[in-house]
Amino acid sequence: MLTSNISITISPAGAANSEILQTTRGIRSVNAVITANANVGEILQSVTATIDTSEPGVRITPATNSVSIVGTYVDPFEDFFTYIERGSSNLIETPKVAKGASSLPPNKDFYELDQDRRLLSTRTYTVTVSTSLATNNFTVTHNIINDLDSITTFVGSYYNN
Repeated sequence: MLTSNISITISPAGAANSEILQTTRGIRSVNAVITANANVGEILQSVTATIDTSEPGVRITPATNSVSIVGTYVDPFEDFFTYIERGSSNLIETPKVAKGASSLPPNKDFYELDQDRRLLSTRTYTVTVSTSLATNNFTVTHNIINDLDSITTFVGSYYNN
């Protein structure tokens, strides 16, 4: 009787066999293919993947012998911006807080930034490979490195618009 010996190959690979090559916060993109490998004579039927968190900008495309993961993550770091109307003061109005750069409305004056200083955020994928003999699950991770300079770029471009 044949026993199943399923494995996966990730491209581009990270430091470990179960990692997608890391990206930075400023880029936040993923473009990877995970290919399944099985014993000779064993028939690959499908390769699928799911992600551990909602990522509307990431598209997962399953196939018979591989799955592709392409897109851009929502910013995984939690920065808090305290802001007021442009030209106003926190003595005149009650300041508001926006969580994340994408939530900061345009044309405001923000005067306090509580920057997320975590070194990285990890997205975890469960890759399921089905063959004629077995189904195996693999955990694949993708690290987003907090380069800490991305927020500087955001601040510079926010006030230049």
